Amino acid sequence: MEVIIACRVISMGEDIVLQIRKSGITSGRAKVYKLDNSSLESVREFSKQIKVDYDKIHILVNNAGIMFPTICKKTEDGYEEQWMVNYLSHFLLTSLLLPLLKTGGHPEECSRIINVTSCAHDVGTINFEYVNNFYKEIVCKHNSYAQSKLAQTMSTITLQKFFKDKSLNILVYAVHPGIVKTDLFKETILGWNKWIMVGWKTADQGATPITYAAISKDIERKGGIYISNCKEMAVPSLALEKTTQEQLFELSLKQTHLENFFQYL
Repeated sequence: MEVIIACRVISMGEDIVLQIRKSGITSGRAKVYKLDNSSLESVREFSKQIKVDYDKIHILVNNAGIMFPTICKKTEDGYEEQWMVNYLSHFLLTSLLLPLLKTGGHPEECSRIINVTSCAHDVGTINFEYVNNFYKEIVCKHNSYAQSKLAQTMSTITLQKFFKDKSLNILVYAVHPGIVKTDLFKETILGWNKWIMVGWKTADQGATPITYAAISKDIERKGGIYISNCKEMAVPSLALEKTTQEQLFELSLKQTHLENFFQYL
């Protein structure tokens, strides 16, 4: 495989590649690109460069995420940070890369999109007024995180319906990696307590269900599902509400300045 690593700090991505090489993995290729998911402009610049360097993509993993930041920030585009990084940037990125995903998919082997979500979607709701202007209303940081992850799950279901209607050979999966010991928790009270983290998954274990969704033949043609521990699980009932799905989709188009999700095809 050739792996594209998209991250905010190029040097950190390059260090990861070196660590993987030192572990004994000598085959395949890896390239690091700059991408800041808190900026729509960065997403567009990244996508533009990828389209110059590649003519197809087989797997897209929308993995960027932040959780419970100590300070609620407003991004340069005017959106709450967790909403922007965890969901909205992935929505735009997927739309921009659709031409390459379309080329990479075939009837016998579809290209795949993995939206990394969380079991926190079970307690999430979509507060559209807050999403439009989060300074007008005080919302718990925990609620905002759950909201962004519910949007990821809901978007997975919506996009799969559209891809099927358009006969595109693209599958979309929502995946919960589990409670994993990563820097995601570094600003939270959980991350400060090493005893709480004892039973959590390692990064390798957390990557397993994501990898499963990316390459397993067991789920070929089963797009639009939610996966946890490499098993299909039920989604929250709210994620299946058609009216909310449509409202979220239209708002996402507006916030990412897209006239049509398929305008780049």
